[in-house]
Amino acid sequence: MIRLAASAIIFMVAASPVLAFQKFEQYRILGSEILSVRLGPLEHEAPATMYISTGTGQEIMIESDGALDDCKGSVEEIIGNRHAYIEISVHVSADTMNGVMLTGCSVLYGLHFPE
Repeated sequence: MIRLAASAIIFMVAASPVLAFQKFEQYRILGSEILSVRLGPLEHEAPATMYISTGTGQEIMIESDGALDDCKGSVEEIIGNRHAYIEISVHVSADTMNGVMLTGCSVLYGLHFPE
């Protein structure tokens, strides 16, 4: 009886870190830094992709097993606006086909940054 309880506890301890592991990526991009946004081609069984080009020469790729159309529209809404930024969250260890899921895409207005 004690041996059974001990092995059950060892199993639960060994399994819990794996079940608890979740990884998120978060992006905050000022509207005045965004040059363009586009969706990548849709490929069979591949995640949807969105590319955001910035004034620093970077291109940020966002992947999701869900649609990215609404998020793209939000990004387009603030291009060039120095009083707004986009905040994008992606769950990169999601329980989906490709393991990536957009979990948040919000625009925040009313920010005042020096010129």
